[in-house]
Amino acid sequence: MTDVRTTDAGVEFLERLLERSERNPDRSRPASAAPEYDRLSTAQQVSRFHDQMAAAERFGAVEVQRGKRDRGHLIERVRVQDPELLARHLGRPTAPVTAQRVREQLLPIAATGEPWVGALLDEMSARWARSQAAYRLTAGQADAAKEFFTLLASISRQEARGFDARTFSQRATNDTKAFDRHASRLAAVLGVRIGQPGAAADVVWAHIGLERFSHPVHLKGPVAVEGARGRLVDGSAKPFASIHPEMLSQLAILEPPTAILSIENYASFNRQVREIEDGSLVVYTGGFPTAAIIELLTKVLAVVPAEVPFLHWGDVDAGGVRIFRYLEESLPRGPRPHLMTKKLAEKCGQPADSDPTLASVARSDSAIRDLAEWLAFGSDVRHLEQEALDPVALELTL
Repeated sequence: MTDVRTTDAGVEFLERLLERSERNPDRSRPASAAPEYDRLSTAQQVSRFHDQMAAAERFGAVEVQRGKRDRGHLIERVRVQDPELLARHLGRPTAPVTAQRVREQLLPIAATGEPWVGALLDEMSARWARSQAAYRLTAGQADAAKEFFTLLASISRQEARGFDARTFSQRATNDTKAFDRHASRLAAVLGVRIGQPGAAADVVWAHIGLERFSHPVHLKGPVAVEGARGRLVDGSAKPFASIHPEMLSQLAILEPPTAILSIENYASFNRQVREIEDGSLVVYTGGFPTAAIIELLTKVLAVVPAEVPFLHWGDVDAGGVRIFRYLEESLPRGPRPHLMTKKLAEKCGQPADSDPTLASVARSDSAIRDLAEWLAFGSDVRHLEQEALDPVALELTL
C-alpha cells in the first residue's frame, strides 16, 4: 500500500474525493474534482501533487484527466475509480467499515435502554457510513458517542427523573459535566421523541423529569405535610403554601377537595387562590410540570374519590396544548380543560398562525383534541393567554 500519510494538499484533495463518494454511494457518476492550483504556490508543491495523483492512479483508486494542448502539463480533473482502493491508498478504512466498528462498540450500551435508543443508533450508523455527522457527532468521535448513548439509555430507563443535571450526569457516566457537553444534542433527539421537534430545552427536561434545581410546589387546598413534631406545611395557608419535593412523602390529604385544578401561569394561579374560595385544591405547574408536581398530583389522584373533578387551566396555544397532553400522559387520571375553549379564544384571543405540529394531539384520544385540531389546521386561529381571563369558581364550569 502506498504511504500517503503526510498531510498536504494532495492528501487533502484525495480525502475530499473519497468523502464525496462515501456521502453518495449510489451516485450515477463517480465523484470527481478539479485541482485547486491556486493553493499550490511553488513548482515543488505542484510536482508533489502530480506525483500523488499519479500514484493513486497506478493503485487503481482514481483516474486522472489531463488538459489538452498547451494545458497538457496540468491535471484538469480527477475521478474516483474505486472508493475502497482509494481508502486503502490513504491508509484508512472506508466509512461503512468505520461506522460498523463504532456501531458494534455502542450497541451494548444502546441495548441497555429502550428500543428507540437502538433505533437511533441504527439511524446514526447509517449516516456515519456515508461520512456524515449525526447530531454533530462523527464516527471518529467514538468516545463522545459512548457518553451520549450512555446518557440516552439512562434517560430511557427513567433514571433522570427527580435529579438535577449534574447529579444525574455523575450517576450515569461518572462525570458531572457529561450532560452539559451533550445537552443540545440530547434536547434535539428527545424533542423528536416526545413529538415536539425543536422544543426548548427546559420543555424537554420537564418531560424526562430532570430538574436543574428542585423547586417547591405552590398550592392552596386541604392538604398538609405532617412531621414528627407536628404540621410542617398547611396547604390552606394564605395566600398559598409551598411544599419542597423532599417533603412529598409526608403529604396528607386532610379531606377530599371539591375539585383539583392545575394552573399553567403564575399570575393566574395567584388570582385563583386569592379571589376564589371554593374548597378546591389548586396547584401551580409553572409551565411544563416538574417531576415533583407530577408526583404530588399522582399522590392526590390516587387518594381522592374518582368523582372529584380534575381540571387544568392553561394558555390556548401550542404550548398550552402540549402541557395539557403531558399531564394526560403522565398521570393516572387525565384532566379536563378549564377555560380552554375555541369559543373563548375567538372572543378574547389574538390572531395567530396555525401550527401543524399539534397534529399528533389532534389525532389522539386527548380531551383537548378538538382544540388541538383547530390550532393545528384552522384558518382563523387565535391564541389566548390565560391571564386575559378572570378566574372563576370551578362549580360554575362543571
